[in-house]
Amino acid sequence: MKVLLISGGHVDPSFAAGFLQEHTFQKVIAVDGGLEIARRLKASPLTDIVGDFDTVQPEVLAVYTREAQNGQGPVIHKYNPEKDYTDTDIALKLAMEYCEGQAESQIWILGATGTRLDHVLANISMLLLPLRKGIRAVIQDENNRISLLSGQLTIEKHSHFGKYLSLIPLTPEISGLTLRGVKYPLEDHRVLQGESLCVSNEITQAQAFLKVEKGIAILLETRD
Repeated sequence: MKVLLISGGHVDPSFAAGFLQEHTFQKVIAVDGGLEIARRLKASPLTDIVGDFDTVQPEVLAVYTREAQNGQGPVIHKYNPEKDYTDTDIALKLAMEYCEGQAESQIWILGATGTRLDHVLANISMLLLPLRKGIRAVIQDENNRISLLSGQLTIEKHSHFGKYLSLIPLTPEISGLTLRGVKYPLEDHRVLQGESLCVSNEITQAQAFLKVEKGIAILLETRD
């Protein structure tokens, strides 16, 4: 199962269009203002619309509301604006329900970055939810690919996004950190939260091997 969330943050239209050409999804969930982006990009199959709908244009939502009333189109999940969780959080949990029991499930999120740093930080921390369920989850924009690493991972240089590779401790420390095939390798290292030792590394070989034995790291593949 491969699910796409399109949230209401920053989405570069040309990058998103290319991204959708490269990826195929079984479910697409539009999150509030992300519905306008999903509609413009013709993201398919649009199966769910989630939010309190305080940012989406009413006329856009009305189109899908009429379809839903006729038993067609995506399912609309409407919430009160005064709620405990963000729209993206609710949509992510819905995506996790779709992935439950499915092998090698993935959740990709567009529109989870932007100028609201409170939302950006919350969205990155929410990646813990699918990680705990063994689901790969990735936040993507035109300059960053963000995921979490616990355990080991091999990244092929040809599929690596951007020039730089960074690891930032999400837990108080990450230990047993091993980085191979990179400009600045490490073996069985310990990095404390708040240290910048693993920022701006680069893949130098055909593939990079990353391993975190204990703890969780934010993995960023980035370009300027």
